[in-house]
Amino acid sequence: MTEQVEAPELAIAKDIVRRGLMGGGVLVGICMGVWGLDGLWSSGYALGLILFNFWLAASFIAWSFQISPTMLMVGVMGGYFIRLGMLTGAYFLVKNIGWFEVLPFAITLVVAHIVLLVWEIRYVSMSLAHPGLQPQGVRS
Repeated sequence: MTEQVEAPELAIAKDIVRRGLMGGGVLVGICMGVWGLDGLWSSGYALGLILFNFWLAASFIAWSFQISPTMLMVGVMGGYFIRLGMLTGAYFLVKNIGWFEVLPFAITLVVAHIVLLVWEIRYVSMSLAHPGLQPQGVRS
């Protein structure tokens, strides 16, 4: 019986979500300190969107990879536009609500995306022997 191995992109996305939940509180806290509760809700909303965005991207890739290389390309590019539309729609959904502040939302959206990707680079294996995350205790 063969063991079911988790897709590397899903493992990486789970790790990014885990790190985002650990470190995202700092950015949300800073936004709360500057903009009050409106900053907290706006920044938290952006952080939730980012983490969902990473998970959704990995899910599109893992799903489309199983079908064909052409479908993988369609999944990556189509998924990008779907996720971009989702982020845009999420903004328009709340832009006129009283608790929403644009600046902490935008800062969190940009800074957290970049910081999480750079943070994750240290833990991604660049080896065919261990695709996805590096095994515990291995540093390159």
